[in-house]
Amino acid sequence: MHRVMVFLVAVLLFSLPVHAQDDADVKKELDAQYKKLAEAHDAKDLKAIVGLKTPDFHVFFTDGRVGDSRLTEQYSKDFLERNQPPFNQRFTIQKLTVSYHKLIAVAEVLQEVTRYQDLAGKRRKVDTSVIQREIWARTTDGWKLKSVDNVRDQKKFVDGKRVDPSKPYDPDAAPYNPDDAGTGKSSSSLSST
Repeated sequence: MHRVMVFLVAVLLFSLPVHAQDDADVKKELDAQYKKLAEAHDAKDLKAIVGLKTPDFHVFFTDGRVGDSRLTEQYSKDFLERNQPPFNQRFTIQKLTVSYHKLIAVAEVLQEVTRYQDLAGKRRKVDTSVIQREIWARTTDGWKLKSVDNVRDQKKFVDGKRVDPSKPYDPDAAPYNPDDAGTGKSSSSLSST
């Protein structure tokens, strides 16, 4: 009888859900981290941007490459140098899965950014959007961004005209239509680019 009871308790423990969908408290904490990330960009504070990520932060690019924390820090530095704030970054968590012990959160996020950039000899308004999966880890210093992958549905507009996000800006190019070009995916996409 004792063995049967231990077996039943073990079965019940292993059958408990390993995640909770749409955890409101974690979502609120992540929204606060996204606000800090947007503020750090507007302040052009590279140290604060890097500080919101884990030391082993990495990005899986759509072309199969993996960018480590050093490479992604350089991407952030380049972004801050090429663009003028305010960046008007908006992060919308579309789906959130939180581990049972609330140590890992997987967020599907729509990121939208509006900023100004000098392109083809003129200051131009650049709007980008992308949907991506982001993995956050709870650390002793709060939630930190651990990785970004599954980048998709990337769009880029310059002065209101849609352009190919994977190519250098050409003011004389026809408006970009991803249906005409195949998949419409960028081979070098990274959030905030």
